[in-house]
Amino acid sequence: MKLRQVGTVCLFIILCSFYALGQCSLNPTSPSVTICSPASGATLASPIRVVAGTTDSQPVTLLQIYVDGSKAYQISGSSLDTSLNLTPGSHRLTVQAKDTTGAVFKSTIFITISAGSTATSPLNHVVVIMMQNQSFDHLFGQFPGVNGIAPGVNGYSQADKLGNVITPYLLTNTTPPDLPHGRTEYLRVWDNGKMDKYAYYNGKLSMGFYDNTIAGIDKLWGLAQQYALADNFFASAMAAAPTAQLYMVAAADNNTTASLQPYYGPCNTPDSRSKPYTFPNVGNQLSSAGKSWAWFSENYGKCGNGYLPKQNPFQYFTSTYNSGNIKDLSNFYTALTAGTLPAVSFIHPNPGHSMHPGSGSVTTAANWLAGVVQKIQNSSAWPNTAILITFDESGGWWDHVSPPPIDAQGFGARVPLMVISPYAKRGYVSHTQLDYVSILRFIQWNFGLPSLNSRNNASNNLLDMFSF
Repeated sequence: MKLRQVGTVCLFIILCSFYALGQCSLNPTSPSVTICSPASGATLASPIRVVAGTTDSQPVTLLQIYVDGSKAYQISGSSLDTSLNLTPGSHRLTVQAKDTTGAVFKSTIFITISAGSTATSPLNHVVVIMMQNQSFDHLFGQFPGVNGIAPGVNGYSQADKLGNVITPYLLTNTTPPDLPHGRTEYLRVWDNGKMDKYAYYNGKLSMGFYDNTIAGIDKLWGLAQQYALADNFFASAMAAAPTAQLYMVAAADNNTTASLQPYYGPCNTPDSRSKPYTFPNVGNQLSSAGKSWAWFSENYGKCGNGYLPKQNPFQYFTSTYNSGNIKDLSNFYTALTAGTLPAVSFIHPNPGHSMHPGSGSVTTAANWLAGVVQKIQNSSAWPNTAILITFDESGGWWDHVSPPPIDAQGFGARVPLMVISPYAKRGYVSHTQLDYVSILRFIQWNFGLPSLNSRNNASNNLLDMFSF
């Protein structure tokens, strides 16, 4: 009986790893590490993409990459897909795994980085659009091919405060009220990974989901069907804004999960928790590299008229607040028309367009988002552009996947991520573990920028969602 159980577990893990790694055939020996890319003996340009998976009869908890004996990358999980910047010359690359029994196993290859060469991306522009407060299951739980809503998943049946059993249901209300969200609220519905206290604390509404029968959501599903969607993208921390925004641009939130106002203006109301941030962010990196960038906020600086300073991460930093890189959204459209789009554009809509519950119609917001995408597609920038669409937190909506641990703050529940680009994999669902720092890593990879800190290195790149 024990042998049969071990064999079943091993087969399940093999299949799951193959599913996540696409066409890479894993070594069936248990335990083992398979390095799918690069090939041993290859001569490559830097940065390189490293893809690896594991086969083990026990759950794999940790994967590490060592280059010439020094640890270069680490992730919690059984597979990895990341990029590394290496110096020219010969290198020994080892991927090492550890499982729940403490067993350590590894695989090693040898590669050469060609002198004076660097890998180049065809992308001249990256546009990041951050919407608000939607979990993955809430928007895409019924989307074909995803790890979505099904009987038996975590929290599928939950009891509310009256003892009624609530299961997921199609939500037709396109103007739902706001749900409880924040670190305390997230921890209690998380329930130590059971994901089963949403109905009790947030009510029946939190178990509702949308699908493509809902006006506006049909356009988001259409984009996901045509381009790439990630179903394993997590909030970087179990917290509310500005944590997501800060991790996306700096891989750090000043060690606080509090929902606080920026220290600097405009339109802010700082309190004793607000501090001037002086650690580096990707805006500093881009400027130093001579790459243009901007944060485009709808109604920027119009206090009380839709501008939310808490959502603007660059307003927290001494080096970037209220600078020429912070602009009203109208400037994005002007640059798009004029053919002067920055290398990196961050777009933040006002509440009525952000899809934030309690701030307007989901249909209106989704149609606005689809309209922005269409404007970019109709521009001269489109052939060399990647649009990344995500949401800044799950907002109290149920998601069944328990967030894997990465540090004391996170991860938080899953949110959607879409990649829309001529170079996006078509009709593809990525199962690679990702988070907001993955967006930062992709920007850094695309424009040849270094890592900011150790947390920056702990997240996978978005390369699995592209075909270059």
